[in-house]
Amino acid sequence: MKKFLIIVAIASVSNFVSAQQISLNSQYLFNEMLVNPGATGSKEYVPIQVAFRKQWAGFAGAPVTQSLSAHGKVAKKMGFGGSLFNDVAGPSRRTGVNLNGAYHLQLDKSNNHRLGMGVGVSMAQHIIDVNRLTTYLPDDPAVTAGYNNQIVPDANVGLYYYFKDKGYAGLSAYNLVELKRDLYDYENSVGNPLVRTYYFLGGYNFTLSKNFGFKLSTLVQGIETGTIQIDGTGLFTFKDFLWLGASYRNGDAVAFMIGGQAGPFKLGYSYDYTLSDIADYSYGSHEVFLELQIFKSKGEGRTPWLKRNRIYAPKI
Repeated sequence: MKKFLIIVAIASVSNFVSAQQISLNSQYLFNEMLVNPGATGSKEYVPIQVAFRKQWAGFAGAPVTQSLSAHGKVAKKMGFGGSLFNDVAGPSRRTGVNLNGAYHLQLDKSNNHRLGMGVGVSMAQHIIDVNRLTTYLPDDPAVTAGYNNQIVPDANVGLYYYFKDKGYAGLSAYNLVELKRDLYDYENSVGNPLVRTYYFLGGYNFTLSKNFGFKLSTLVQGIETGTIQIDGTGLFTFKDFLWLGASYRNGDAVAFMIGGQAGPFKLGYSYDYTLSDIADYSYGSHEVFLELQIFKSKGEGRTPWLKRNRIYAPKI
């Protein structure tokens, strides 16, 4: 039974990687740069974020993703940043780096409306661990021939409009080079192109009262293979330091999110309840991120319990 589940897992993950290609992220609204290079440098501080996602817990060979990212302003209207990532799915692994740059165009005199125009380059190494493969034929040449461990370069672009810290919308495209590589070193080589992927990202932060707010966001992903995925998220916030909400990903999962901020630290967690047939074998997906915000302006991001009034004795 264990071998059967491993085979099923590898087959399912292979389909997932073919359709998804770029790693899944339920908490995308907390790091827009990962899906749109135009958002690079759009914050008034430098966010340094580390994230971990365990897809389909309990499912053999399911994807696991780790990432480290940071971005910020390098001039008045320029932004620079990037990310390191490591995606593991069954016997395959994709490790690489993204580097992004963006120019932020001022759209009004007060500089409340801005448009980020970003470009990025990436280098990814594709590896298969043949020691984790079991074949029907002993010494199957398709496996023993090994894997090229090839470095695959690519590029991406994005436009990102944002209004203060209230609303945003963006369009981006990834895998523009769509480089075709024969990733398997075997006489019957397998062409394995990275298919172009397009994103629409949008959201708005509503003020409900002095202490409460509501964040609404969406992420639409389209792949040239014909796959379309829509994600909608709603979060209730309390005094900008605590949030609780959920999201729905069509045909895939419902995610529940909770998180908070204390001073320069932001922490978020999400649990995805799987809606597909994989739920019969999985305990759902877990995702967590920790962000450190540096070079903030004075007083920005301070937690409410640190904003209490101080009373001083009058001078005599």
